[in-house]
Amino acid sequence: MRKRQTQNLPRLRHKISKMKKTFTIMLQFIIGLKLIANPIVLPTIEISELFFDNSDNWKLELAYSGDDQNEFTIDSIFIFSSTDTAKLPNNAYTGANAIFVVTKDSIDADFQIKRQGDTIRVVSYCREQPFEDVLIYGNCQGACINYPREGQSLSKYWMYFVKDNSPSIGASNDTTGMCGTIKGIIFDKYVTPVSQKKFRIDYPFETSENGAYSTRAYSKPTTLNELNHVIGQYTTQSVSITEIRYSMEPDSVIEIDIYLLDTLSNGFHSTALNNTPIKIYPNPLSEKDKLTVEIDLPVKSSEFWIEINSIDGKLIKKEKAIEKKCQINTSNLNGICILNVLFDNQVISSNRILIINE
Repeated sequence: MRKRQTQNLPRLRHKISKMKKTFTIMLQFIIGLKLIANPIVLPTIEISELFFDNSDNWKLELAYSGDDQNEFTIDSIFIFSSTDTAKLPNNAYTGANAIFVVTKDSIDADFQIKRQGDTIRVVSYCREQPFEDVLIYGNCQGACINYPREGQSLSKYWMYFVKDNSPSIGASNDTTGMCGTIKGIIFDKYVTPVSQKKFRIDYPFETSENGAYSTRAYSKPTTLNELNHVIGQYTTQSVSITEIRYSMEPDSVIEIDIYLLDTLSNGFHSTALNNTPIKIYPNPLSEKDKLTVEIDLPVKSSEFWIEINSIDGKLIKKEKAIEKKCQINTSNLNGICILNVLFDNQVISSNRILIINE
């Protein structure tokens, strides 16, 4: 009897080992599902604002965000400039979200930040995981913005560092004092002013009847190769433009004309326009009548044109079609003409019309 039990012991141990492995895999799988469903977000320390007073004494505002510190705590915080390094005390912040200010006097080290340009790094550690935020400004290589003038700060708003004429050290940043104005005229790809269309750079705006625009813009260096065309409440279209560059200062005004390189198609494609129902009436008509052209489209577009040509192909008249129903004056015209409807400079409809001279 004992011999049989001894012989079965290795098999029993093998089964127990397999069960342990299976249990471990299942436990890891369950933990993995929980992490995917409820990912752990470790707290972070970010640079929020940098300010210099008249004596070039600096104040560095840092923003803490993350879960309850009772569960996840910042182990340590280090700040670096181009010349110095310092460790911050951990008791500088409290709560789930906080803003706290660091000055030269609050650090147990001789820590310098240069007004004309510097590279500032803040590295925080939580559960041995580092998080780093960087601000490079002024005359340093790789600078994202120029140094702050007297009375200005460099403030982070969303993803950008911008100049702020209304520093708010110790309080949440807002857009008061962060913007200037950019204005000019927007032209389409045919160098025609774009009338009454909505776009967005930093803020949404609408062009006037003659294509003029004016909008607030963040006070920072900006390079644009495309423009957001606002089609609906939640729909935009990226439109390529001739590259523009500007460096905005708070409360200043910059004039720049914008030239579109793409068509404002408003959500439909030119390949599908050949089947667009187009009505032309009356036909024939007298020279005193107005010719009506109806284009059955779900939306308006600034890229539809109506042209009238002579029978031998000579261009007589060309007008932009903005509304679904357009009326064209045919006075001084006589005989058979060719009426073409174009979209994006391509003919999508061609019809003969007869104008009778009474």
